[in-house]
Amino acid sequence: MLRVLVLSLAFTAFTVQERLHGSGPLRLRYGVAAFGAVNPLQSIETLRSLGFDYAEPALSQTLALDPQALASARAKTAETGVHVETMNWFLPGTDIKLTGPDTDPAKIRAYVEKALALAESFGAKVIVFGSPGARTVPDGFPREKAWAQLKDFLQTCGDVIQSRGYGMVIGIEALRKPETNIVNSVAEALKLAREVNHPKIRIIVDFYHLTFEHEDPAVILDAGDMIVHLQIADPRERRFPTSDAGEPRYAAFFKNLRAIGYRGRISIEANSSDVETDARASLAFLKEMADKYGR
Repeated sequence: MLRVLVLSLAFTAFTVQERLHGSGPLRLRYGVAAFGAVNPLQSIETLRSLGFDYAEPALSQTLALDPQALASARAKTAETGVHVETMNWFLPGTDIKLTGPDTDPAKIRAYVEKALALAESFGAKVIVFGSPGARTVPDGFPREKAWAQLKDFLQTCGDVIQSRGYGMVIGIEALRKPETNIVNSVAEALKLAREVNHPKIRIIVDFYHLTFEHEDPAVILDAGDMIVHLQIADPRERRFPTSDAGEPRYAAFFKNLRAIGYRGRISIEANSSDVETDARASLAFLKEMADKYGR
């Protein structure tokens, strides 16, 4: 009987995910992601004072911190209550290559093991797989082989998460063409996730990349509960969004999130030279959009 109970608990740990979709008005949790000079771990007291729910630091950068800096980051999240719930920049842009003739599966696996263990220690629930430098396909390399390599990588990630009983999922991020030459639309990210067909592999939707590539926000309706996270920036200047003037896709974006019953997080991933001022205005704007279009 005890053995059955233990096996049942283990199975539950592998299969239960956050409930990120439901009914009723749109409800979001708001965070700030690492981008450029913006470091949410360094600004965490500011995020707390402004009313943000969580921080989204860069996983590859956090992994590179020395023990003292890492301990300081943990202490700040504990003290402020603004915890690390998501992490972006999964892989470094130069040290790890996921596509092409020179990939090293053992090196990739070792990095994934180390990185996801750190993310789990912070309690991260979503790891954003953007990492343009790591995934960009070398010139002349067959695209279908690169696609298969990405599937193998994501399968490895899913298996590590599942075998360790971690509480996270990987969210594939579509990135604009100036940053990478593969998976440039939400539709492609969704296709990749569905082909991998692993319970720990899902997608995120980044409003900035979606609008840059002129993708219809209606793709959200097709993706449905495959969406586990959102990122956003003003599509005109990649700054903290503060107004929908001249950008009708904000309305469609939030309306479609309401239609699929999304109940998860949205991170501002953008440039800023004044995080406190920009984050205050952006949080108010995002709440306004969710209230206006999410009912």
